[in-house]
Amino acid sequence: MPDQTPRYNIAPTDPVLTVGPDRADVVRWGIDGASGGLFNLRAETATTRPHYQRLLLGKRVIVPASHFYEWRTAGGRRLPISVSRVDGKPLNLAGLLATWEDQSAVTILTTIPNGDLESLHNRMPVVLGDDDAATWVLEEMSLEQLAAFLKPCPEGWLHLAAASPLVNSVGNEGPELLDPEVLPSEYQLELIPRANRT
Repeated sequence: MPDQTPRYNIAPTDPVLTVGPDRADVVRWGIDGASGGLFNLRAETATTRPHYQRLLLGKRVIVPASHFYEWRTAGGRRLPISVSRVDGKPLNLAGLLATWEDQSAVTILTTIPNGDLESLHNRMPVVLGDDDAATWVLEEMSLEQLAAFLKPCPEGWLHLAAASPLVNSVGNEGPELLDPEVLPSEYQLELIPRANRT
């Protein structure tokens, strides 16, 4: 496993860790696309276009992450929310390896949101359970079998928590980005949908 310093504000084009069937590697987030870097790829596109079908059949990886961010607007401010697993384990984000300017790169697959995230965004990463993540990387499967993995994770499986507005600048880094105490108190209860407040 490559040495990795914890990071709290990874942005497209940054290097990310990927785990494949026989190795882990650090590659660019964003593959060659028709209009520049393709950072996220819709599952519907991956299963229907021949180029991406080939990647699905032979270039599947997991992008492990402690959390990712979504945003809400409250009081005229764009406020980040940290999304992690309820059980505290790493998220297994489904990815596909390809290239960027002839170098290895990865894109993360997206699907429709589950109930936890539907009020925040119309898409979410494909988040796989641990057993499904192993199958995703290790097993040979047909396109039909693979399509069954490209769905939202179960509702209630994700933990949503207020994060610091410092996340809004990619130059900011460090564990303090997960500290909501920098938010004025009047924003605290507005930040997270009622069903997911903690």
